[in-house]
Amino acid sequence: MHIYEYLFTAIIIVLILLSSSTMISTISEPSHSTSEKEQLKVTAQKIMTQILLDPGNPSEWGSDVDINENNLTTFGLAKYSETTREAYVLDPSKVLRLDSAIPSQFYISPSRVIDLLNLGYDYGFALEFYPALIVDYNATTNEVSVNSQQDGLPIWLANVYARMYYYNETSGQIESTFQINTITGVNGTCIVDFGIHPEKKILILVVDYYGVRVMKVVDPSGSNVMRAYLLGNRLYGASNISDNAIEIMVHRKAGRYAIENVTYSTSKENIEPTTVAILALSDDGNEMIFAPRLPVSDASEEARLTYSSIQGVELSFPFAYSVERSVIICGSAYIVRLYLWRMSF
Repeated sequence: MHIYEYLFTAIIIVLILLSSSTMISTISEPSHSTSEKEQLKVTAQKIMTQILLDPGNPSEWGSDVDINENNLTTFGLAKYSETTREAYVLDPSKVLRLDSAIPSQFYISPSRVIDLLNLGYDYGFALEFYPALIVDYNATTNEVSVNSQQDGLPIWLANVYARMYYYNETSGQIESTFQINTITGVNGTCIVDFGIHPEKKILILVVDYYGVRVMKVVDPSGSNVMRAYLLGNRLYGASNISDNAIEIMVHRKAGRYAIENVTYSTSKENIEPTTVAILALSDDGNEMIFAPRLPVSDASEEARLTYSSIQGVELSFPFAYSVERSVIICGSAYIVRLYLWRMSF
């Protein structure tokens, strides 16, 4: 009879030990999870600071096409020059080299950036760039709409400046219309009608809402204009450019924004600092070529550039952290959002 009592007592002791172990694990799990999330938060903030405030090394890797991803020793997108020292001002050429649509010899792969950021196999990341305001243009109705990025509500009393550049088949030249200066109504829309409908055209839009400036370089005709890429002072992706080329600039003038242009030559050592795009003609005059300096140049609600270590997936992970900052790229306001997630536990 004593043997059964001993066995029963032993079973009770084992059950108590198992229950205690389970309770300790359950109690410690939330604090462990909190610690992991806090570590992910700190890591994400450090990475975002490096990306946005560090120009990288070499510092001119964006405009110097002889520098490829293997030549980079540190990664950063900040603009670095004698005249630019402001925080959160990004180099448009560096951002453009994150776009997979660019010629492959200029593209910086996410796998290389992971190495440069010392993320190893522990983390995955994604960067999103999108304008601070949603600016949409309807080519059928000539209507421009301006909405908030936060809640999608229409923006009333936003100043809108617009000018169209087009190919005149009669003169064989790139010409421009007058500039339209208008204001959005209570529904966040306004009309920019130039009264002409050329086949090959580019529309420049500048929206200013109490100091928040967003610029768009829009191809309203779809595929009738050939896309090129502006890195530094040179055009790439279009080898048959004629001497008929212009720089389109946006700058303050008499309290408003002026959209103007100057002649561009492929032999120029520098382009104007306020240049937002270059327009050119092909040698035979059959193609109109445009190269926007802005990383996101189309006027649509979904306009954004996504640069991710995992391609073709939704940016939704059960254990991830995101951080965002406001930046300036080529004088235009953007939001940059970094997603960081754990690849191993």
